[in-house]
Amino acid sequence: MGKLMIKSQGNRVGEVTVKLGEMTIGRSPACDIVLKDDVSVSGEHAVIKTVGRKSTIEDLESTNGTFLENKRIGRHELRHGDTIIIGKHELRYRDVVELDTPAFNNRPAAPAPPPESTQEKTKIITAYAQLIALEGKDKGRSVPLVKEETVLDNPGKSPARISRTPNGYLLSAQAGPGEPRLNDKPVQPSGQLLENGDIIDVAGTRYQLHL
Repeated sequence: MGKLMIKSQGNRVGEVTVKLGEMTIGRSPACDIVLKDDVSVSGEHAVIKTVGRKSTIEDLESTNGTFLENKRIGRHELRHGDTIIIGKHELRYRDVVELDTPAFNNRPAAPAPPPESTQEKTKIITAYAQLIALEGKDKGRSVPLVKEETVLDNPGKSPARISRTPNGYLLSAQAGPGEPRLNDKPVQPSGQLLENGDIIDVAGTRYQLHL
């Protein structure tokens, strides 16, 4: 059992203590961890199940998936340092030494914590941008832009590279037939900063950027 560190644009914006039992994650206000203002997150997107010191995250058949780094997962036992991506949010799991256990023999039990109010539920702001595949063989796929540089493969040609910079997301690619295109035009040699809704075509797949 441990904690989830919530990050937005590289800055920590929240921390959640993983509790015994189940904790739901999603956009619905009824969830234990609420990821609001993110249409790529399902109402009930995933659940963390904790028994003893073991915590497992399961995707609840969400529309856009749950990811460990850039790998889509259905079920995964959390380990120290794991980074889970849900929509535009990054949740980094960290082990802690403390573990809530029942009292044994004559050992006094710890006082029960006060009941959690709705206001105490975690509210997380938008974190990372993502690409959604609109057309092509990967239609429906979500690509979270969580790395310093995300590479979109383009077999036989140059790939599209999207870098996170202080000024935003920068797209770099070669110009020419079969090379990546931005909004149906060649990418400028010096690269181009992306805006919400931009369309990127790479290797027969058309992606739309969601900031």
